[in-house]
Amino acid sequence: MSYKTVEVELQDGHVRPRGPETLPARAHGLLTLLHSSAPPAALTCSELADRWQLIEKLPAEEASAFADDVEQARAKLPALKPSWD
Repeated sequence: MSYKTVEVELQDGHVRPRGPETLPARAHGLLTLLHSSAPPAALTCSELADRWQLIEKLPAEEASAFADDVEQARAKLPALKPSWD
């Protein structure tokens, strides 16, 4: 991934964050410009909830079979040992 960092001045919040962070009205800082092939920013909980509604779900039979497979795999795992043993 390539990137470039430049020094910036913030005045009246004219630089907007990409995410839930807030910026001060005036500040001096560094801005890192990421190459366009960089991975997208993480989604907020609200965005994930909206996206969840659109994701294709497994049919009930397949979901049940998958859950059974997970439970069987968990049962075969060795028990965890406390770190103080």
